[in-house]
Order: sequence, then structure tokens, then C-alpha cells
Amino acid sequence: MSETPDVITTPVDGVWLVRVGGEFDLDSTGGLAEALDPAPHHAARGVVLDLSLVDFADSTFLHVLLEARKRFAAAALPFVLVRPHRHVRRLLDLTDTARAFTVAGDVPAAIALVHARSGGR
Repeated sequence: MSETPDVITTPVDGVWLVRVGGEFDLDSTGGLAEALDPAPHHAARGVVLDLSLVDFADSTFLHVLLEARKRFAAAALPFVLVRPHRHVRRLLDLTDTARAFTVAGDVPAAIALVHARSGGR
């Protein structure tokens, strides 16, 4: 892949919103993995990952998501995916990992899910 994908983090109503876009493969997932490290998010109620603008994702991308899910669960922080692009949805379906994630239809719904699951942290 030639271009570096976008990874933008923003605090929204006590939740870390991570918006990503572009193409993710072995050489380009470092920024995403860094953004999904739970340590900087310890004061947040949870993390929302907007996947609607991801044009391509390979198994390395999936590994980053699965590891993030595991780390956020260990930190007792909700982790919600938003609108996985059809390429990401296909990857999740083909690998039978879709059910491992909580998925919301839009960012406000995802933030509401985080608030509901965080118990008012």
C-alpha cells in the first residue's frame, strides 16, 4: 500500500473516538495499534472505532482489532466498532470473528452503548 492510512483520535463525551480510513496492511497498521492501546484511554469510559472509511483491510488489521478487544476487555473498557465498511465486514464474516465485537450503526449509538456498559464511570 502506498499511502499512510488516516487514524484520528478525539475525546467525545468521555469516550475516545478513533476514526480510521484508507488501506491497512502489514506495513500500515502501526498507527492503528498505537491508537488502540488502552493505557492512554484509562480515564475514558470506553473506545469507539469508526471503520466506515476503511477501503482495504488484511489479516494484520484483523489481528490489531482482536488484540485491542482483548486488551480493552482486560482493562474493563467497552470497545465498540462503528459501521464497518463492506471490506471489513467481509473480513470479519470470512474469519467468523464478527460476533467477537460489539457493532453499532453510527457514532452516537456507539457512544450510548459505551455509556450504558461503563456503568457511569
